[in-house]
Amino acid sequence: MSARRYLLCLILSGCMVGPDYKKPETAMPSEFVESQGEPAGTDSDLCQWWKQFDDPFLDELIEEAYYANFDFRIALEQIIEARAQYKIQSSKLWPEIDLNAAAIRSRNSQSVFGSTTTDTTGVGTGVETTTAGFGTFGPPVQNLFQVGFDAIWELDLFGKFRRGKRAALYDWEATKDAAQNVLITALSEVARDYVSICALQQKIEITREKIWADEELLKLTQVLFDAGLNSEIQVENLIATLESDTAALPVLEAALKQTVYALAVLLGRQPEGLLADFEEARPIPSGSGKIPVGLPSDLLRRRPDVRQAERQLAAATERIGVAVADLFPHVSLTGNNYGYESAKLNKWFKPLSRTWSIGPSINWDLIDFGRTRGFIDASKSVQRQALLTYEKAVVSSLRDVEGALAAYFEEEKREMALAAQVAADFRSFELTQELFEAGLATDLQVLLTLRTVLDSENSLVDSMQAYTSDLIAVYKALGGDWECSSSP
Repeated sequence: MSARRYLLCLILSGCMVGPDYKKPETAMPSEFVESQGEPAGTDSDLCQWWKQFDDPFLDELIEEAYYANFDFRIALEQIIEARAQYKIQSSKLWPEIDLNAAAIRSRNSQSVFGSTTTDTTGVGTGVETTTAGFGTFGPPVQNLFQVGFDAIWELDLFGKFRRGKRAALYDWEATKDAAQNVLITALSEVARDYVSICALQQKIEITREKIWADEELLKLTQVLFDAGLNSEIQVENLIATLESDTAALPVLEAALKQTVYALAVLLGRQPEGLLADFEEARPIPSGSGKIPVGLPSDLLRRRPDVRQAERQLAAATERIGVAVADLFPHVSLTGNNYGYESAKLNKWFKPLSRTWSIGPSINWDLIDFGRTRGFIDASKSVQRQALLTYEKAVVSSLRDVEGALAAYFEEEKREMALAAQVAADFRSFELTQELFEAGLATDLQVLLTLRTVLDSENSLVDSMQAYTSDLIAVYKALGGDWECSSSP
């Protein structure tokens, strides 16, 4: 092998100091504790979980958020920035070549350079005149024309730049995962706000019906009191109930508007522009039966925050090598002013005007009073922090999923019980109406059973909202997509 080829191989395949990254092994349970039944098969429909609700309007909102959400758009720009940083780090492996050109006209001071005096009388009169001597530096006014290239190439003998390039690549990949996490969070918030809006719309309708029932009950009770058939305590109790329900209505209406405004921001819209889309009440999307049984815990490895933490750990490991490389000499090949230089324009590009210099240089910080060692220790600490962050992300993801699953399945039981209560209360209301039509019950009894139905319906709406919100929390905790990593 020739000397040139050997040198090239040394440059391109020099040793790399510092530790090589190995993905940490983390023990994962075979399935979640709160999951139920045997492991389920794959289901491609779970890629876009929001479509499980069969709500076309929700689908439109999700799609709009994907293209217009400010946080996600910012995250996409951060990906572009990270990619640019990767290109910057990659460029350090290659020579830096600069083009320099100049055309300069300058004048030297004759009081310093090139001026002489003589006594022209010859008799020592002291009368002196200045001659036209140019001295050592030539004429006072001079031209200089230059053009050429400067180049420097620091050889990556110890892997500093290759480690930096890998670290930048891992940073880039971590930024992609961060953007995916931002997207999942944004879409989850859109779905959750939509569910809250639907629930608030129903609660407002129920509260208005309760106010009407309170007013009718108060009228009947007041008539009975005036006839001496009721006590004043019953009248005052109904007044208090009416005022309580009346006071609850503006709170619910304000909450509805605030939630619509929050949803508008998630969609990148002006807040007031979305109110018209919710003039009519919409049903709460059902969360029943939307989770297959026996979810494998390996799904957590797809969570963007877990992947992001793992990529950040990889980047931190590579940066230890970057710091360690500074313990060794920095060897560079330099070439300065390879080009042409002349004092006259017509001789600028003549062979005699050519100039160049080339040679290696070595820079080695032999004594830096512990600075490089300090950078190495700091890099190792950052790497250990990244490892702990990754381990915490894995444990936290397990907690998130187990908690969300527990809330989902327990709320399912609560919703079923409340639905049965509503059915029973409504049946009681129907029977009371039949008795009233037969003259065996009073209109006061009918209104009281109606009031009971409305109270139980209000509780059921709360449970339905919580049930569907818990389902959304499960989707989010699992990383938003179970069987694929594609975006909407």
